[in-house]
Amino acid sequence: MKKILILCLAFLACFFAKAQDYEIDFFIHDDENDTIYINAFRGAITELSEPFLKQKDGSFHVVLKDYPEGMYMMKDSEKRDMFSFVLGKSKKFSIEIYNTGEAYVKGCAENDAYMLYQMENKKAQYAMYYYRLEVQKSPELKDSLYAVLDPQLKAFDKFQKDFVRDYPDNFISVVFNNMNQTVPAYFFEDNKVKASMERQYTYYLRKHYWDNYNFKDIRPLYSPYFFKQFKNYVSELTEGYADSACVAIDDFIAIADKNGGREYADYVIGWYLSNMPNMPFSYNEIIYTYMVKKYLKRASYYLSPKDIEVHKAYAERVSCFLPGKQMPNLVLTDFEGREHKLYSLNNDYVVLFFFSSTCENCHKNLDVLKDLYKMNKDYYDFEIFSIDLEDDEAVAKAHYEVEKYPWIVTHSSVDELRPYGFILDHTPELYILDKSKKVINKTPMYEQVEKTLDAVKRISK
Repeated sequence: MKKILILCLAFLACFFAKAQDYEIDFFIHDDENDTIYINAFRGAITELSEPFLKQKDGSFHVVLKDYPEGMYMMKDSEKRDMFSFVLGKSKKFSIEIYNTGEAYVKGCAENDAYMLYQMENKKAQYAMYYYRLEVQKSPELKDSLYAVLDPQLKAFDKFQKDFVRDYPDNFISVVFNNMNQTVPAYFFEDNKVKASMERQYTYYLRKHYWDNYNFKDIRPLYSPYFFKQFKNYVSELTEGYADSACVAIDDFIAIADKNGGREYADYVIGWYLSNMPNMPFSYNEIIYTYMVKKYLKRASYYLSPKDIEVHKAYAERVSCFLPGKQMPNLVLTDFEGREHKLYSLNNDYVVLFFFSSTCENCHKNLDVLKDLYKMNKDYYDFEIFSIDLEDDEAVAKAHYEVEKYPWIVTHSSVDELRPYGFILDHTPELYILDKSKKVINKTPMYEQVEKTLDAVKRISK
């Protein structure tokens, strides 16, 4: 059964009014590649161009049509990263690259400065790499090795500050300022966050995370930088609960809208609508249904009416199995013809496990669940109610005859379970239910089963 069809790039179509055509000649010295590719970034999405072939003079002539301003990555014939460059106001230019890292640019002042920055940054990164390598070999020389490294890092720090001052409109300067945050000194002691203020420090960072962000410049959206920054904001600076993530997303959208960054806000909305249905965790599905409820109307200007209806229908079905919702009373038969009712189980917890006999990931779950069942069934007072969705019932039965799992094993199909409201487009899928058969959590990951059981057991004490 196919997953919900979402046009992942549909929400980016509105940005292409700012896209332009570019013509670039690349000369890469001492390089044997006869083919290159250009990798474009659309937030978290990457797109690879068609291949460009080496010309007779050894250059690569690259024509890019309808490309927005931003950062791009050149890849070699094996599609490995070679170096990055930027697209901006200059529509026709050339870049000559040497194996020393030096670059000569004609016709594009922004790339001339950008390449200079990248060369200095690479020197600093190499210095750090070799420092770590030498420390691993000779830990006793750590202090003396750092004494050599420290001036190099300070020199790059000064270079970076001077660069941002001298080239304030350069792409890398905008990224640097976007990520630059000023934090009050009272949070620190000996250059470390005070242990007693770690929570307040994280809260302060989240509240002021976007203070210096230039939302009117959308170039970082077409680079790897923005989405990494946004994910850090939602994942690292926000408490690990879906409700907290929803608040953080709301805050970001309000800040972006207020500061002229509708493109950023719309990208975030589009990303969650496009990706959350494909991430079968309770955490993600709570966020998805929230985004549909609050932002689907706003998204209607770049989604088709059919897409809108698909989202509405999918969110309604997903919401039936979110935490706190009542699981329907499944009535299924095992391979010996015995009937099993979900509601007949009186354990404190039930693991409802949808799997397939021929699913490799399912076997990983099954192996771990066997150990968990054997070692901790009584401790957690849980039972497993499993449903094999293998298309060929004979294959499923043969698998059961070999394994003889000690819990309830039934067989069914996606079509037979559809009346219960299930959206079963993948395996494995596990629900953890409480005694009343309400959903506590949903996950395809076996690691989450014991973590969930352990957490709810501690809370219930």
